[in-house]
Amino acid sequence: MGLFERPNGPISSAANSATQASLDSQANQYSTLPVSQAFTSATEAKVLNPNNSAVALSVALPPDSVNEQSDLVLEVCGYIQTKANGTIALGIYADGSAAVTSGNLLHKTASAVTQNTTTAPFSIRAIMRYDSVSGKLTGECKQSINNTLDPEIAFTNVPTSISNTTNPVATFSLSVTSSGATTTYPTTINIQRFSVG
Repeated sequence: MGLFERPNGPISSAANSATQASLDSQANQYSTLPVSQAFTSATEAKVLNPNNSAVALSVALPPDSVNEQSDLVLEVCGYIQTKANGTIALGIYADGSAAVTSGNLLHKTASAVTQNTTTAPFSIRAIMRYDSVSGKLTGECKQSINNTLDPEIAFTNVPTSISNTTNPVATFSLSVTSSGATTTYPTTINIQRFSVG
């Protein structure tokens, strides 16, 4: 199986294969893609699960000894539509909570990207690895929004207490900050891919 064919995305049926560790979908955090959400405030907010708005849309990394101490890829891509002038910043968090918790931030756009009344693609790609001995998840991430590349940098925070015996090993969610978003002029994000593996 190729690196980009790994089924650990937010589709709960993706892990039904007898050879694949099942996703922990007990928290009802997984949904079929694409997912679209409108933001009506300039405040940073998580992309919520369309099936359960009490939790963020998230992907989980199931326990698997093959994953331990190996490079894994977290990928999020789609498009963002703005209806007013402003900037966009995206954040990746190591949690599935609907709340934005700064201590769980892995990566956020270094400089908010100008996106004035247009629709443009975005992509986030993180390379990460975890180790049950140290209990750490480390990595580096880069983003592209509206054809502006955010340079690759190490994770802002390093999650600890990571263990391959926990299901899931880690959960990841996405936040959006759109300076021009209002009720009259919402910013919409459409997520086509959200996967880890």
